[in-house]
Amino acid sequence: MEIYGAGSLEDVRICTELGVTGILTNPQGFEQYYQGKMTLSEITDALLAASDDGRNIPVYIQVHGRDAEEIAYRVEELHEKSDRVRGKIIADEKGFRAIKKLREKDILCVATCLFSVSQAAVAAMVGAQAICPFVTRATAMGMDMYKIIRAIKDCYAETPDAPRILAASLKSTYDVNEAYMAGTDAVALRYPLLKEMMSHVLTTKAEALFSQNWANVKGEDVSYMKERIKLSGLAE
Repeated sequence: MEIYGAGSLEDVRICTELGVTGILTNPQGFEQYYQGKMTLSEITDALLAASDDGRNIPVYIQVHGRDAEEIAYRVEELHEKSDRVRGKIIADEKGFRAIKKLREKDILCVATCLFSVSQAAVAAMVGAQAICPFVTRATAMGMDMYKIIRAIKDCYAETPDAPRILAASLKSTYDVNEAYMAGTDAVALRYPLLKEMMSHVLTTKAEALFSQNWANVKGEDVSYMKERIKLSGLAE
């Protein structure tokens, strides 16, 4: 069960500190966080710096292009900055062709915006390192993406060197839980959702109860637990 981080540079720093497996990007984030003030090359440099903790985690930069050759060239150009840079490419014909070209040069890529078992089959054939099924976008269209992820997982079980499944487009901990239970290898998300994953209402109630217990242990400083002690009566 792996987690890939995304978001602003500060989100990326926090996610890296917490130990995510890698960093994923997309053009919505480029627009939202950099507001047209940085080139893709400059954004890549900033993300490499923000995620540099000595573990050499990969940074997947999403690119676009008119054809497979242009897409592959752009990934190669960014990859020259660091072996940590990998491609994140739309799962269509030109994208799959680009992924194959890059795999032949030992540059690993993710096939993104993936919605079907058939796309997942092609991704495996061309040597994608991973795929990104989009969960909530598919759900909004009436698709059962968890069922599709389970089917892909079953098919990949019989596929040598199968791509990893990185569920993306997740909006809540419910989505995360369902994606993991469906068999995804990892989830890709921004720090606010990762933060949400670290809590549960029952955990909060348990801490409230324990705070009252700690208050009655000689020598324990529980001043920081004042609010929790107030809640202890509600937590029983």
